[in-house]
Amino acid sequence: MMYTFENIDTIKSLKYPGEPSKKQIKKMESIKNGVFAEFDYSNFMHMSRPANESLQTYYELKTLKALPIDEDFVKEKDEVEKCFENICIKNGIEYPKELVTKLVKGGEGIIQDLKWHHNRPRPIQLSKEYEIKLTNQLVLDSMKTPSFPSGHSATGILISKVLANKYPQASQEFIKEGKDISYSRNIGRAHYPSDSKVGESLGNSMYQFIKDKI
Repeated sequence: MMYTFENIDTIKSLKYPGEPSKKQIKKMESIKNGVFAEFDYSNFMHMSRPANESLQTYYELKTLKALPIDEDFVKEKDEVEKCFENICIKNGIEYPKELVTKLVKGGEGIIQDLKWHHNRPRPIQLSKEYEIKLTNQLVLDSMKTPSFPSGHSATGILISKVLANKYPQASQEFIKEGKDISYSRNIGRAHYPSDSKVGESLGNSMYQFIKDKI
């Protein structure tokens, strides 16, 4: 089933429930004081995310349904900073915790701003209206925001590029980790593939902005 005349209006108007929390609002207000204060992300603000009733969204839900189930993988990649710290430990590299934390804190307000602007419902919400049963729908704290774009994809790619440039001896591992973090959000049925794609693009843009400043 895709949609019927009975539920098409519901599908079209569906948004992520609720409003930004005080903590999320504080993150958005902190943009002007962070390392990305001068970063222009207006092109991401103005882009059109896939409509709820579009064929693209329908097929993205079908794609998520067909993905393998791996809850351990999803939970492991949920802790973005820890993932990169583990690679540093494995390779005998000093983990630049202060730098990574600065990047995460600096970018999270931008990500929250974009999420609440586009206000795309999570896959689990729309899948019920389409009668597509998504298995392995974990509910982690990091999933309690609108869906577009994927913050894990943006942050994972950003940090992977920064660390790959800083420590070229482990560059391939860092880059792979960024992609794995992004993909884990699809495995967890937390994000549509288009959320991840745009999130990765945002992460790349943030890296291009910051690479000569750190």
